[in-house]
Amino acid sequence: MGDNLVYAVRSSQGFYLKRGLGTDAVTVFEQNNSSKEVACNVFAYSNNGQLFAYCDNQVTRVFEIATHKEILCVELKRTRKILFSPRDNYLLTFEPWAIYGAKTSENQKPEPNVRVFSLADGRHVSTFSAPKEASWEPQFSDDESLAARMVGSEIFFYNGMSFDRYEHKLVEKGATSFSLSPGNCPNHVAVYVPAVGSNPARVRVHKVSTGFPVVGNRTFYKSDKAVVTWNPRGNALLILASVDVDKTNQSYYGEQSLYLINIQSGDSVIVPLEKQGPIYAAKWNPNGREFAVCYGYMPAKVTFYNPKGVPTFDMAEGPRNDIFYNAFGNIVLVCGFGNISKGKMEFWDAENKKEIISIEVPNTTLFDWAPDGQHFVTCTTAPRLRIDNCYRFWHYTGRMLAETHFDSPKEELWEVRWRPMMGYNKFAIKELTKTDKMAAGLPIKKKDASHPLNNVPAGAVRQAGAYIPPHLRKPLGGGGAAGPPSAPAAANGNQNHRPAPQRTNGNGNVPQPFRPQQSDQDRKLFQLKKKVDEIQVLKQKQANGDHLQPNQMEKIKREEEYLADIAKLTI
Repeated sequence: MGDNLVYAVRSSQGFYLKRGLGTDAVTVFEQNNSSKEVACNVFAYSNNGQLFAYCDNQVTRVFEIATHKEILCVELKRTRKILFSPRDNYLLTFEPWAIYGAKTSENQKPEPNVRVFSLADGRHVSTFSAPKEASWEPQFSDDESLAARMVGSEIFFYNGMSFDRYEHKLVEKGATSFSLSPGNCPNHVAVYVPAVGSNPARVRVHKVSTGFPVVGNRTFYKSDKAVVTWNPRGNALLILASVDVDKTNQSYYGEQSLYLINIQSGDSVIVPLEKQGPIYAAKWNPNGREFAVCYGYMPAKVTFYNPKGVPTFDMAEGPRNDIFYNAFGNIVLVCGFGNISKGKMEFWDAENKKEIISIEVPNTTLFDWAPDGQHFVTCTTAPRLRIDNCYRFWHYTGRMLAETHFDSPKEELWEVRWRPMMGYNKFAIKELTKTDKMAAGLPIKKKDASHPLNNVPAGAVRQAGAYIPPHLRKPLGGGGAAGPPSAPAAANGNQNHRPAPQRTNGNGNVPQPFRPQQSDQDRKLFQLKKKVDEIQVLKQKQANGDHLQPNQMEKIKREEEYLADIAKLTI
């Protein structure tokens, strides 16, 4: 299971690529070096997964994963960002825009910091300056025929990868960001202009053609910034508008609002949210036919919508703040990471809106679906958390396949990413059996990990109920008092009164706490666990060379039988 999947791990000890998720995983490439001078700052896969690029503070290099053939190697040791063009014909590198070395004049400006290379022949194609790291990336059409970048409030469009001369220019006064639509031509570009004074903020959608005709528009208030997210088909977009400060002081996260523009129908609507509070995530399904929103004060709510912004399904409230669809859009993960340290993960059948399994993976800082849509990785990484750094591989049924721990804080894990791979198909979601559910979740590890009962999945352990104070406990057997069914009610009408015990501590008025009787199943489970503990003691004596009686040897032989009975009783 997952034998062909490839992943890359970047840490303070270097980085490596491996194929396979188990203990028999094969190392595809490795560069081990704990020196900060040659630490891997960034890596990236090509979109088709055939190439791998990285910078190790010495050079920026690209090679084929299958053959290790070197495609490009340039002496760029300050590279902090790497980008492949949509069809992997070009590579773009970014380094901080600054003056390196001593100034030669008062008016000296930094050298251009973005470089474009042709991967066919390694040729340096173009160079330009991008002062801000947050907005350095050019945006491309899927066929690479069009490239766009913003300078000030002007958006320049280029044919090919030559950034020396633009072909078209779109000017939106006061614009701070833009987003180019994916999909086939004709392309569209959404431009955001923040609110100024009494003028509202707006997102205007233009068709990329002569004259840039407007095909959609939305104005709104309370917006310092906005994130525009296109659906994969490029015919609808979500606008998550926000202000950093909530003037009502009700939210640490400021205020957010969500809008939808449908290019085909021309509709521009406010996405209806049933609960007040922050909007944590708004994600499109990869099929482009629905989107999900996680919002509201904790416990948060999750609602699914169709492309017209009409709600189609609501989940019950819970501790969540993010949403992740797999590659085929048939499974959606609703989870609580980051500030929600419990790390609850709920996997849902996105088509039938039915929960598959729910597990908890505390302190998760990074999550990524595998390209097959069935496996995923969870990580605890630095610098967010500098202790318990590790990564774990899982199946969507909640079963953990493997885990790797780092010697924190001496060693730090920084990043784990799957290699993009084609050829996987949509699969049918299986109905989980009791055995599958028992195998789900993190192993519950205790100090004595050698004991069979101290290293089992969380799904195999029946969770204890929350503690209930004696005066709030419900009566057993339907009686009026919180005591045995045969206990008479108190004469003074106090429903919490318990019959006085026959034994006292000398004062004659201190009752013993009432202990409800164990059920037959609990008693049997207790006896079985006691026998397993006795078997562990006998095994230790046998290992020390002590002579055991025939009945003791017979008890050791029945260990598997006892463990099987325990598993049945804990379902």
